[in-house]
Amino acid sequence: MKEYMRPLWVFLLGNAAMLFLGLFLPAMADAGTQLAADTAAISGDFWGLAWVITSIRTLYYIGFELVLLFVVAKMFLNLKSQ
Repeated sequence: MKEYMRPLWVFLLGNAAMLFLGLFLPAMADAGTQLAADTAAISGDFWGLAWVITSIRTLYYIGFELVLLFVVAKMFLNLKSQ
């Protein structure tokens, strides 16, 4: 029974880790603001650069959740093959 609960624990601990790492999101906003100021001169040359820089916290959150869901899905598929 424990092997069936393992994906749930991975999901819960992964989201708890995301809450902990969320404490650093304001620092990421400051770094993004500094990066936007540093790259203002060339942002017109690269399409979407300004959007990526201002959305770094959202992309971080979505990327972390996608990786977490992928890992949990792989764990479920491994259970099915055992």
